[in-house]
Amino acid sequence: MTEKPTTYGKMTQILHWVAALLIFMALTFGTVMTKFAPEDMVDKFYNNHVAGGWVLLALMVMRLFARLAEPAPDAPEGLSGTRAKLFTWNHVLLYVFIFIMVGSGVGILSMSGLSIFPGSLTANGIQKVFTISLHDLVSKIVLLLIVMHIGGVLMHQFTESDVLSRMGLKLKK
Repeated sequence: MTEKPTTYGKMTQILHWVAALLIFMALTFGTVMTKFAPEDMVDKFYNNHVAGGWVLLALMVMRLFARLAEPAPDAPEGLSGTRAKLFTWNHVLLYVFIFIMVGSGVGILSMSGLSIFPGSLTANGIQKVFTISLHDLVSKIVLLLIVMHIGGVLMHQFTESDVLSRMGLKLKK
């Protein structure tokens, strides 16, 4: 019988950190392009946001396949029943809502009659369709789940064990 690994596989670790960076960039670009971008830069921000969304979708699909191909470690030691359930549900909901966020972004473009690919998008072409509200709401849910994820990791890291080493960051000896 094979032992359960104590860390995620290298591919999962790499995809995790690249996806984390892309999600941070997508949330930042989304906020800047809709609230703060200079008028002459808005279209560029939209195109970059959409390009990042497609790359994020590809990475998330790769993460799913890597997760299925590589055995995952058990939940970190020391998690109580409630915390263990929060750990599991936070991960599941992050995946679900990231896919919904990308899908709602595609919906915005499609329902606005625009190309779903970056390059020629203009902010003026975006129509007031319901998927804009969905995309906005889901981005806030993803942000909340990320804050919960990071909070849980940091709490466990500094009170229980070196949980970051599971994702390739060894901070304790």
